[in-house]
Amino acid sequence: MLRSTGAAMGTTAVKPPSPRLRCALISCGIASILAAAALLAATLTVFRVREPVMTMNSISLKDPAAAAAYSSPAPAPELTLAVVADVSVRNPNAASLRYGGTETSVWYRGRRVGEARGPPGDAPARRTVRANVTVGVAVAALLGDPAFAADVAAGAVAVATATTVRGRVAALGGLVRRRVTLEMNCTATIAVADLSITDQSCLQRVWLR
Repeated sequence: MLRSTGAAMGTTAVKPPSPRLRCALISCGIASILAAAALLAATLTVFRVREPVMTMNSISLKDPAAAAAYSSPAPAPELTLAVVADVSVRNPNAASLRYGGTETSVWYRGRRVGEARGPPGDAPARRTVRANVTVGVAVAALLGDPAFAADVAAGAVAVATATTVRGRVAALGGLVRRRVTLEMNCTATIAVADLSITDQSCLQRVWLR
């Protein structure tokens, strides 16, 4: 008869960690959890990206004397009407808002008659920055529209402006980063008698990505 024999294997007992080491590990774990919770709370509150606010302070004519020539029967082809958009951007965030060049266009009866770009800038945290964008509108192009003469005869010319600002907000060394697009669409009426701006109305839209 064959007998199977096996070698007895010895076992080595694992020494448990000392109370001091165990306490240190627990303390590190609790500290890590608290740090993560604090970072999450800061991200959701202080560093949560809020929507910037763009305001159209005014729409004006830069050179009314030259603009008055648009009622002339034969103006010079290069004569332009300078429309100035005075815009403010308020940044409510705890981080600065960096934006590229602002884009402003002027529309007459659904047709774009002028556009211009403003310089890029930086809106510091919880501050408001202001910028002017001047758009040149060719008077000859306006006179080419049959409806323009009728509007002038009626004493009021309605125009629309569209201003777009694109930028980004970055906080916590770039850990919190959002792209922002602001768009301000306004309508206004130019009084032919004194070339003043009346009945200005604006609507803002904001996109966060």
